[in-house]
Amino acid sequence: MAKDTIVYMAAKGIEGIVGVVTVSVMTYLFATDQYGRYSTVNIAVTTIGMVCIQWLVQSCLRYINKYDIMGRQDSFFATVVGAWLRVNGIAAAVFAVLIALLYAMSLSFEPVAAFTKGYPITLFALSAAWFVTYNTAQLVIAMLAAIRKAKLNLLLSLITVCGKLGIMWTLCVLFGSRLEWIFLSYFITDGIVSLIGIASLKIYKYIDRTKESREILDELKSYGMPLMGNMITTSVLNKSDIYIVTALISEAAAGIYQTNYSLIATAFTLLSASVMRGSYPTILRTWSEGDKKLTERLVGEAVRFYLLLALPAVAGVASVSDVVAGALFEADYFEGNTIMFWVALGMMFLGLTEYCIKPWELNANTKAIFFRSLIGGCVNVGLNLVLISIFKSYYIAAVTTFIGFFVYFLLARFGTRKYMDWHLKGICYVRIILSSLIMFAVIVAIKQNLPYTKINLILYIFVGIVVYFVSLFVSGEIKQETAVIMNKLKNRK
Repeated sequence: MAKDTIVYMAAKGIEGIVGVVTVSVMTYLFATDQYGRYSTVNIAVTTIGMVCIQWLVQSCLRYINKYDIMGRQDSFFATVVGAWLRVNGIAAAVFAVLIALLYAMSLSFEPVAAFTKGYPITLFALSAAWFVTYNTAQLVIAMLAAIRKAKLNLLLSLITVCGKLGIMWTLCVLFGSRLEWIFLSYFITDGIVSLIGIASLKIYKYIDRTKESREILDELKSYGMPLMGNMITTSVLNKSDIYIVTALISEAAAGIYQTNYSLIATAFTLLSASVMRGSYPTILRTWSEGDKKLTERLVGEAVRFYLLLALPAVAGVASVSDVVAGALFEADYFEGNTIMFWVALGMMFLGLTEYCIKPWELNANTKAIFFRSLIGGCVNVGLNLVLISIFKSYYIAAVTTFIGFFVYFLLARFGTRKYMDWHLKGICYVRIILSSLIMFAVIVAIKQNLPYTKINLILYIFVGIVVYFVSLFVSGEIKQETAVIMNKLKNRK
């Protein structure tokens, strides 16, 4: 589990670095109102993608090991491929009809024609095309993770982030900064990733309707459909504020908010995914083999891995958010750095919630997950609608998003303790928090009166990492891991 986690951490670390560069480049390529429009379309496509395919993605992760143990892989994969083909076929047809209607209405109705000036028909067409390759890439990457092809996932991560940035930048330089180039780059890159994943999994072998199983499909639906609701409510927690900020303040404010938000949210999502992708297949396998005690211990260890990374990340964001925005963003986006700490704190609790809901996932009680996430989403939207309309500030949106995530975390943690009460020793929390605070204090001390430059930002990150891990080592928190690494080095000699 630790080995896979390290591979995924490397992959997601590289993905995160390129992601930061991408957000930075986009602030120079696109004006704040353009970025606001991009955000609304991007969120719409990924949210619809969650509704259409994430139930299948999550079900694959949950049951792939079960049917491997049972020797029914052919039926399982044939059923998954059949479901994927039907979902994307229906979605593509619906998109085609809607785009045709939008085009026809733009010729006759002035409000629609005005709307399509900001959101061209070509933008929606490319977004619809990307929807298909995005869904496919999400599914094949999840299946590769489930069968522990971590190194291939590392390669696909590199292709995804580097390809999107490279193609987008090239098109904007050659043909001007248009939002269409973003979605064209996404379509091409996710298409390449999908083809590589399909070839590795040999999915084409399973396009056989005679091997599809109604029993397996019903099990996948029973598990995945409530999670579809959970995905929607989590998306509401994570992304609805961009629409509320757009409606109640302006597109420019939404662009500033989303730029600063997405930088931190993406980093924490990648961090959480690296630990989860490394640990979840092993946890599922252990659970499928009936070893509840070992499963509980593995979940607790995964939480420890996560906190070792997430808590110092929150402290780091708190100490350098102004430097990050000043060094990476165009000046118009700088003021949004004040939301970064709240975004980081909220995303940390969202990642922690993923471990809290594992007992429900393992027992296939996904309705309980949906209900709790729905409450968190309602809290977030309700607070946003009331407080943003009063204060007209996107800063409020970041705080209320944190509150929504925290409510979801509390409901999940206390709701699952009777099923699987993973826990860490109190001293672990003390050591990790203390080391994070020491790191925070050192960074704040050395950055006084220094300019917002990329070199200084790299310096703060490097110093922070060194101080944090020295503090962990001195406290004894990573004594076991250090011993394992030293033994490995000695054996190689």
